[in-house]
This record gives sequence, C-alpha cells and structure tokens, in this order.
Amino acid sequence: MKTLRIFQRVSILVILGILSGCAGIYENGKELADDTLQYVDEVTVNELDSKIENMEDFFLIDVRQSSEFENGNIPYSVSIPRGILEFKIGDDAFWKDQDWYVPKKDAEIIIYCKKGDRGILCAKILNELGYTNVKNLKGGIHAWDPEFDTGSPVQEDSGCGG
Repeated sequence: MKTLRIFQRVSILVILGILSGCAGIYENGKELADDTLQYVDEVTVNELDSKIENMEDFFLIDVRQSSEFENGNIPYSVSIPRGILEFKIGDDAFWKDQDWYVPKKDAEIIIYCKKGDRGILCAKILNELGYTNVKNLKGGIHAWDPEFDTGSPVQEDSGCGG
C-alpha cells in the first residue's frame, strides 16, 4: 500500500514536470504574438492619423520586409525589417541616411507591419532594449487601409547583410 502511494506521488510529479516543461513553447508566430500582446501598448488607426495630421513628433517604423515596404507604406514611415530592427534602431549611420536622428530611449515610436503580429513582437523587443514609449499599430497597414494590396509575393531579405 505504501509503495502504491509513493508510485502515485512520483507519477504525479513526473506528469507535472512534463507539463510545466511545455510552458512558453508556441505552435506558431501568431500564438506568440497573441501571448506577447499583454506586454505591448497599441494605437488605433484614428490615433495614428491624428498624430500625422497634427504633425506630432514620433517615429513611425515599418517592420515588414523591404519588398513589402516598396509595394506601399504609410506616409512618413521608415523601413526597418524585423530581422534587423535591434541593430538599426540605435545606428547613427542608418538614421543619418534617413535624414533623421537616432531615437532617444523615451521617444515615441510606433511600429507597424501587415496585420499587427510582427509589430507586437518588435514593440516588445524595443521595450526590452530600453525604449519606454513604443506602441504597435493595431491591425497593421491593413487596418490603416483595408483596401491595401501588398502586390507581388514577398521576397524575403537575405540574412547576414546580404
């Protein structure tokens, strides 16, 4: 009887250990973005349009691939694809090429992508890099312009600076 109780307790502990080991593993990027959203502030299209109309001082960063940006973008935005965001956000030379200055850690930064998920992940990354006023455009460029057509299929930028 005592051996059975010990076996049951050990079995329960093993099962709990296995189940807790699966925490934080996501099936896909959408699932990860959905879970990450709780850590990210968002702005609506109306809020973004108001900021643009009032010529407020903020950074609008498109984190889609360069080819997506070239097919169309929100006016006044800068293209920094998700794969290089962490490396370009504080790069003086990059911002000089954009005829702008490097964002300070407390600067307002609005991120957008196609539908919002990449933007959520990028906003969280910038928060982790110490940027304190980062927001994602809820629904991405498709929310800003529901008729927006991305055109030709996305051509992925090559990694390692290629």
